[in-house]
Amino acid sequence: MKRRRQVLAGLGTAGLVSLAGCSGLPFVGDEGRTHPDFEVPLDAFPALEWPSSPFPVAVPDALAETHRERAQELLDTVPTDPQIPNGAIAEELRSDRERVASDLADGPTDPWPLDTLSSWRGRRGSAANVAATYRAATGDDDDSALGERRRLVREDLGSFSADHDYRADSVREGVLVHAPIENMLSSARRRVRPDPLYPDDPVATPFRAGDAFEGVERAGALCSDMRRLRETYLDARSGVRSQWNRLIAASDRLRFAVAETREPVDAFLDAGREAFDRDLDGTAAYTLFETASQEARWADDTFAQQRDDGAYATSVVDAGEALAAIETLRTAIEGIRDGDYQDDVTLASLERGARRARDALDGIRTAEYGSLAARIGRPALSAYDGFSYQIEEDYADPLRLQGELAWVELYARAVPAATAFVVERLDAAAND
Repeated sequence: MKRRRQVLAGLGTAGLVSLAGCSGLPFVGDEGRTHPDFEVPLDAFPALEWPSSPFPVAVPDALAETHRERAQELLDTVPTDPQIPNGAIAEELRSDRERVASDLADGPTDPWPLDTLSSWRGRRGSAANVAATYRAATGDDDDSALGERRRLVREDLGSFSADHDYRADSVREGVLVHAPIENMLSSARRRVRPDPLYPDDPVATPFRAGDAFEGVERAGALCSDMRRLRETYLDARSGVRSQWNRLIAASDRLRFAVAETREPVDAFLDAGREAFDRDLDGTAAYTLFETASQEARWADDTFAQQRDDGAYATSVVDAGEALAAIETLRTAIEGIRDGDYQDDVTLASLERGARRARDALDGIRTAEYGSLAARIGRPALSAYDGFSYQIEEDYADPLRLQGELAWVELYARAVPAATAFVVERLDAAAND
């Protein structure tokens, strides 16, 4: 217990209980504040270099190629100008086919190979949707074929689950290998459910038929990827053994740590912005506090849900995210109480915030235990990447961006300590 409290104090949780009382700061109203309204240039955000893929071994290109080939094969069964009596259905199907064809031609541009696989599975599912929609609209009733395909995928899922013994070279690698496999397994189980059902009248509702086939197609693709990823890892390692019990033990230790870390900020999570003796409207502090609160709640809830579901490798990553997110909230609270994040938002302040956020994210890339740090730091990495999309799509709000940049910076700076703590719990479980 003493050691855990020392580490938690290192994450900055010590002394936060006092923050729940009166701050003594004067009330600051929003009189005279104007909402910043200027166009944010894309070059205001320095380019981000993502950390290397956290999956411990190289992911074969053949996995993505399998999805691409299958997607193209499915799409090729649909003519570019489908002749369907219902003109509205024909036009929508034509548009869907064109979109999928464009996606297949461009290919994904994800930062990590497992993300690329996910994107290709999505394209494969979309191609199956278009193909099944076309068949339904032209009079083919594929209900029985869909049922048989669903049955086979379910059998494959059951077989994989029975054999999933969490073998890895170490408990640390067990997290990095089996957390993504757990996520894929969970996704496959959801997608193989008969929801939506194949329609009774496929000609009248062909897009429901397409949606039904898409889920099963993606579930099958997930099964294939899970097996091949596990085989690829085991082929690259010798002397592996099951890490299942160690992952459970580490998750148990982390459960207490997350609860203890969250306790001091619960008062702020309950009270919301009313906990501050100042009006945060019209400031970046508003977005920072709202974002930090939402992320802390979400990370904590997700950690608990993964434990309940028996996804212990994933729960270890989620525990790290929860620790980092709660520390981010704590730091944000202290800063807001000290008057930070409440100055006028200008292009210069946005550029400073973007540089600080990017520099903090670089710290994840160079952190000790870098692969696990990359997994735990993913929320901030993805958030920063998303800013460019907001700007390109012309819905970037400067005030909101300033607060979100502050959250990215604080979260990224919390990741190394949170990762080190998680590693200590993993090593302790390995030595039991």
